[in-house]
Amino acid sequence: MRLMSYAPVLAAAFVLWPIMGMLGGQGYAPLLGLAALPALALARPKWPPALYAIPAILFVIWVVIGEAWSPVSTGLISGSLMEGNFGVKASSVRIFLTAAFALLAVGGAMRIADGRAQVSTRVMLGAFAAQGLILAITTIFAGPLLTAIYGTDPVDVASGVQNLGRNANAFALILPVLIAYLSVRPQFFWKPVVALLVVTSLLFFTRLDNQSAVIGLVFMMAAMGLIRALPVHGFRALFTAIGAYIAAAPMVIGTGLRLLEAYNIHLPASFQSRAWAWHIVIGKIAERPVTGHGISASKTWEDTYADHPDWLARLPDFWAAYKVVPGHPHNMALQIWAETGMIGAILVGFSLVLLGFRLPQPDKMREDIRYAIAGMTGVAFSLFNFAYSMWNEAFWSSLALAAVAIILLSKRQRESL
Repeated sequence: MRLMSYAPVLAAAFVLWPIMGMLGGQGYAPLLGLAALPALALARPKWPPALYAIPAILFVIWVVIGEAWSPVSTGLISGSLMEGNFGVKASSVRIFLTAAFALLAVGGAMRIADGRAQVSTRVMLGAFAAQGLILAITTIFAGPLLTAIYGTDPVDVASGVQNLGRNANAFALILPVLIAYLSVRPQFFWKPVVALLVVTSLLFFTRLDNQSAVIGLVFMMAAMGLIRALPVHGFRALFTAIGAYIAAAPMVIGTGLRLLEAYNIHLPASFQSRAWAWHIVIGKIAERPVTGHGISASKTWEDTYADHPDWLARLPDFWAAYKVVPGHPHNMALQIWAETGMIGAILVGFSLVLLGFRLPQPDKMREDIRYAIAGMTGVAFSLFNFAYSMWNEAFWSSLALAAVAIILLSKRQRESL
């Protein structure tokens, strides 16, 4: 495969991006795999690997090792081919494969020659715009569409609402790419278009009651502002701050929770339930601070609100049987600590710090690219803190594809930049 031929492969993958989002985002993992496999002809293992990649690779290895003491582990594989029930149910294997596919896709995209992605980039941006249009339509007409597709069963409707939220999260991830691309166009016409895009996205996220995406927009603008304020050390400051936060998450979040209690501050319902879950998780971290409880261990934590009368007193009675930690902590930093321990947290944090020092200075990058990287980092940080499980391969696949989108955009030559 010639170097120039991988850009159309990525364009074809991005054509499917809005469809996967509309279906709830679970298709992003196989989409990443489909996009990555052709890169086998392009990507070549780099040895030694980049410095920032070493702790990241060690973390993935540590996650696989942690399967050994996970209370929910069924082994790396289950069933048998002869009985027709063979499956790879281990979360660690899925994360390992996702990481491998991400490395392949990124490696292949990096090898695209400059100027060889002109059409492919337009196709990609068109697909992102289509996703925004689909999100707008499904948000405005959410009521009748949910009824038509999911019927009147509350459980099915709730699943549909969750799919709308996941589509909003996926759009939030690539929104910085659209904003960065449009904002540097020389014609003044595009300036109000960018402002309208940000405001309407905020309105749609709010209407969907998707706080993670709303906060993601705030973090996106803050990260872009940081890069503008620190044109030399912006990425170092951004990624070092995130890495330090992950390394110190139990202390940082625990201090925040104690301050909320001390000043008797009550959060909105969804955030208050997360805060109570984080209380439980921090307690679990203290039980096994070095190695953690094993991957996906949070699924086994059975504390209900009935076990915490003070919390239940602020809730309707039917919450009594609900688990305080509903499957996962809804905070990846705490989940890393709880399930992979201090070892995992330090590896992840150190990798991010090294990445910040490895990236070029913002003022030495093209304007649209530096703002796209910063904005996407801000959105991802919000989803990292409030939305998904650490072992949700669909989310990590969508983030990997979004990162590939920035690389593809960088391969497009812009005469005015």
